Amino acid sequence: MTSSFPMASEPFFLLSFFLLFLLLPISSLPSTLNLWPQPTSISWSTPAAIPLSPYFSIQPHFSSHIYLHRAITRYTRLILSERHRPIIPPVVNLSNSSLSSLHLSISDLSAPLQPGVDESYSLYISTSGATLTAATPWGAMRGLETFSQLVWGHQPVVPIGLRIFDKPLFTHRGLLLDTSRNFYSVRSIFRTIRAMSYNKMNVFHWHITDSQSFPIVLPSEPELAAKGSYGSSMSYSTRDVKRIIQYGLSRGVRVVPEIDMPGHTASWAEAYPEIVTCANRFWAPTGKPALAAEPGAGELNPLHAKTYQVVQNVLHDLSTLFLDQYLHAGADEVNTACWETDPAVAHFISTGGTHDQLLEKFINLTHPYITDTLNRTVVYWEDVLLGPYVKVRPATLPTESTILQTWNNRAKNTKRIVQAGYQVIVSSSDFYYLDCGHGGWVGNDSRYDVQEAEPSD
Repeated sequence: MTSSFPMASEPFFLLSFFLLFLLLPISSLPSTLNLWPQPTSISWSTPAAIPLSPYFSIQPHFSSHIYLHRAITRYTRLILSERHRPIIPPVVNLSNSSLSSLHLSISDLSAPLQPGVDESYSLYISTSGATLTAATPWGAMRGLETFSQLVWGHQPVVPIGLRIFDKPLFTHRGLLLDTSRNFYSVRSIFRTIRAMSYNKMNVFHWHITDSQSFPIVLPSEPELAAKGSYGSSMSYSTRDVKRIIQYGLSRGVRVVPEIDMPGHTASWAEAYPEIVTCANRFWAPTGKPALAAEPGAGELNPLHAKTYQVVQNVLHDLSTLFLDQYLHAGADEVNTACWETDPAVAHFISTGGTHDQLLEKFINLTHPYITDTLNRTVVYWEDVLLGPYVKVRPATLPTESTILQTWNNRAKNTKRIVQAGYQVIVSSSDFYYLDCGHGGWVGNDSRYDVQEAEPSD
């Protein structure tokens, strides 16, 4: 990024700004409330605050709703113990009384955590009390997070004369974690979900499997993890999965599983080599087309009958373990050269078949199973419809039961998919990926066996 100021003048400009800032009297600085994300509307006409009683509580406890009850217990403890000290505390008039409780009012306590659930809330704090009103328990959790952010000081205080109304701009606010390329402990996943709740994000997109490893132990197909994970200590048991889902529910975070297929499935070959094409081959052979976008190579064979038996077992177990309506089935970066290493596929192509037909066969034999038999909404990466080398016809993907997730071509692909009638999850790699640096695949690439000297300037 280039600077708006000449390099030589930057130190002077920054120093001048810093000195100017220091010379401002604290009393002249505006009193602001630093909330994240910024609520839909805030009204705080007169900067004033009230101390929290040492016996502050959140009422009622909603013991009948286990997830909300846990959230209330957690936020009560956080509010009374955090002792947040802003760098520049708001300048306020302090009330002589104290706030003893926050009263919760929820319209629909039975509303499940699902796509599109109402997460709106209203918060009002005055000298006479504080009220948090929400349509659902999940909106109440967002409001509790906001209230906790409002508390500051060694002797905790909160603003009074404050009205907040808030609702999310987007109903799906997700974060993807890949546990195939790098294994993350259950404790690390808890930490991620916890951080999501602090930022009012609501979907943990769990990219569980890929070519590198298959870390989830599935009852119907235990060999996939036994042979495809990095090791027995780097896999997720049924108990682990249930703990992660419960942890998410207690923080208003849905857990959406992704099993990437038919591409990105080299790890399946350790248990079922017969259904994986180009397995255990070097991913970028010299003078030939690459067999994968990265190491290692391997894709499910759409012409092998056993492929669908194994896939259905995997999908069935996923639908039993995971509660969410969405099931992510991948379908990105299918590599045609990898498929063609299989004699049956090579014959199919040589006799007039196409790669698009192969992918359509796979989708036609798995999509209805997910939607009709398992009663789930399928999420695919955009490649299934917009792939540069292989894709399916739109008629293959019913718009009412399919959601597409974009990651390429910035806003252009999002517009194309919306215009085709699909709901879209936007995750453009140009804006939202946190792992797109510069470098090579040094772990499994013979081109990097000999380290070359850096070019001289």
